Amino acid sequence: MKKIKIKYLFYLLLLVIVTTVVVDTIRISKYKITLRRPTEKLDIRVDEIQYKLANGETEIDWNLLDGTLEYVKAEYDCSDFRLVNLVRILYEAGDQIPEGYKAKIEEVLFKFRYWWDEPGENSMCYWSENHQILFATAEYLVGQMYPDTIFQNSGLTGKQHMNKAGKRILDWLEMRWNYGFTEFYSGTYYTEDIGPLINLIDFARDEEIVKKSEIVMDLLFYDLAAQNINTMFISVSGRAYERNRKGGTGSTLGGITRYFWGDGKENGPGMTYGMMTTQKYELPPVLVEIAKDSSNVIIKQSNGLDISELKTEGYYGTDNRSMMMQWGMECFTNPEIVRNSMTHIRNCNMFSNDFIKDFKTLDFTLINWLHLEPVIVRILNLQTNGAAIQKGDTYTYKTKDYSMYTAQSYHPGTYGSQQHIFGMNIKNHFSIFHNHPALEKDINFSSPNYWVSYGHIPHSVQDKYVNLSIYNIPEKKGMMEMALLDYTHAYFPTEKFDTAFIDGNYVFGKKGETYCALIGANDFKFRDDANDDIIQKEKQTFWITEAGSETEDGSFDEFVERINNNEVNFNQETLELAYQSNGKNYQLKFSADFKLDGKKINTNYSRYDSPYVNAEKKDKTLTFKYNGKSLFLDFENLIRSY
Repeated sequence: MKKIKIKYLFYLLLLVIVTTVVVDTIRISKYKITLRRPTEKLDIRVDEIQYKLANGETEIDWNLLDGTLEYVKAEYDCSDFRLVNLVRILYEAGDQIPEGYKAKIEEVLFKFRYWWDEPGENSMCYWSENHQILFATAEYLVGQMYPDTIFQNSGLTGKQHMNKAGKRILDWLEMRWNYGFTEFYSGTYYTEDIGPLINLIDFARDEEIVKKSEIVMDLLFYDLAAQNINTMFISVSGRAYERNRKGGTGSTLGGITRYFWGDGKENGPGMTYGMMTTQKYELPPVLVEIAKDSSNVIIKQSNGLDISELKTEGYYGTDNRSMMMQWGMECFTNPEIVRNSMTHIRNCNMFSNDFIKDFKTLDFTLINWLHLEPVIVRILNLQTNGAAIQKGDTYTYKTKDYSMYTAQSYHPGTYGSQQHIFGMNIKNHFSIFHNHPALEKDINFSSPNYWVSYGHIPHSVQDKYVNLSIYNIPEKKGMMEMALLDYTHAYFPTEKFDTAFIDGNYVFGKKGETYCALIGANDFKFRDDANDDIIQKEKQTFWITEAGSETEDGSFDEFVERINNNEVNFNQETLELAYQSNGKNYQLKFSADFKLDGKKINTNYSRYDSPYVNAEKKDKTLTFKYNGKSLFLDFENLIRSY
C-alpha cells in the first residue's frame, strides 16, 4: 500500500511538473518583442535645429523636428540621445517655438516612458551607465518645466517625476564620485555623459544637483586630460569599439579635447554642443595644464567595482539603486546576479525588450522556485558573462612621444565583450594593440567581433614602457561560445609608420621619434593581403610590447638591436613568461603574480595615484594640483574651488 501511495505521489508530482512546464512554454511563446529601431530610417534633425537656435537663427522650419518626435514617440532605442537637445531647445528657445508645434512636442514628452519601472513596453536600453543619466536628466528637466502637468503614461505630475528622477541623478553622481566611471575612459560613452551633465548644470534649479554635476564633470575631464596625448583620447576602456582602439586624428571625443586644450575649434551640432555655449560650467585650468603635460608620468587609477565587491558596498539587492549599479556594469547573466536580473525583468515587464529577450528561456516557474538560474548559467558558462564591466585597475605611462596603457591583471582567461585591455599610442597619430578575436573577420556582428572584444582576455601587465600579455585559449569551445579561434592578432598599421618590418617573431615600427616593438612566442605574419593585421598562431602564447623613442634609445637601429638582444623565456606548459630589458627582469605567470626584479608587484590600485592627485576610494575630498594650479572638490559639502 505504501509503495502504491509513493507511486501515485510520484505520478502526481510528474504531472505537476509537466503541466507547469507546458503552461510556462505556452505563456513564454506569446511574448512579443518590440522594435529596437524603425524599419525605415527617420530624418533626425534635432541637433541641427538646436545648433541653429544657439547661434541666433530665427527662421526655423519646425517641421524638421518631425522625424525626431516620431522616433521618441515610438520609444526606439537611443530616444534618450534625442532628448538631450530637444530639452535644450525647450529651455533655450521655448518662446520661439510656435504654440501648435510646442503642443506636439509636449504630447510626446508627456506620454514617454522615462524609466524601466513605468507602464509600457519598448526596446530602449535604460541600464548602461550613460543611458541612466540621460534618461534621468530628461525626466528631471521636463518635470521641472511642467511641474503641475500630469504625464499621461505614468500618471505622475511633473514635480513627482522631478523627485523620482532627482533621486536617481544623485545616486548616479554618488557612484561616480565614490568609484569612478564603470565605462572608464570610453571614447564613445563619455560623450553621452557630458550631454546630460551639461544640461543639468545649465538648467536644473536644485543647488545640490548642479554642484554635484559640476564636480563629476570635473572628474570626467580629469580622465580625459590624464589619458589623452596631444588631444588624442585613446586608452584602456570599459567599453571600446574599433575606432576607440585604433586611434587617429579624429579621436578627440567629438572635438572636445581639441576645443579645450588644442586649437580651440568649436564642435558642430551634437550632443555635447552645450559645452560650447554654457555660461555656467568653466573647465578648471589645472585640468588643461594636466592635459598639456608632456613630461614622463605614471598614472594609476581604480575605476568601478568587481562583482565580488557589490555586497559589501551595498549594491547587491533588487532595489533601484542596486540595479543601476549591477546593470550599469552590464552584469546580467553572471551567476551572482542572474536571479536579480530575472526579478527585475519580471517586475518591470521587460521580456519584450529586444536586448534582453533571451532571458525568457529562464522564465520557468520551476527554475525560479528551485533557484536554478545560477546553476544553469555556471554550467553553460555564457559568453554574455563577459559583458560585465568589472573594476579596471589602470596603468598609463605617458611621455611626449607615446603613451602605453593596461588594465592590470583584468580577469585573465574570461570572455570580454567591449573591454579594451591594452594598447599603445604612437604619439597622437594612431594606436596599436593585440587581442584574441571573438569572431572571424568576415562575420558581421556589432559586438563581440574581430576587432572589438576578446574571445578570451589575456593576463596583461605593464611597467612603464613594457607590457607583458599571456593568452591561454582553451582547447575546447564553451557550450554557448560563438567561436574559438586558434590565434591572436595585432593591429599594427605598417603603412602609417615611417618604417615597419616583421622579423620572425619580432615586429618593429618607427613613426617620427617614436619606436615600438612586439615580440611573440611564434612567428608573425600578415593576414592575407592586409598590411595592418598581424597574426600569431597557437592558443598558449604571449605578446611583449616595448615602447621607445629617440630621446630614450638613440637611433631606431640602436633600439632594434637592443630589443633583439633582450632575453625572452616562455614555458608553454606552466604559462610563465620572463623578459629582460634595460637591466630589469620582468616575470609573469598566467592568473598569478607579476614580478619585477623578483619583487611581486601590487596591481590593485587606490582611486587615484598620479603626480596630479592621490586618493583612496570614497575619500571625502579630492585635490588636483599641477603647474601652480589646483582644484579642490568636496562632494558632500558641495564645495568646488580652483
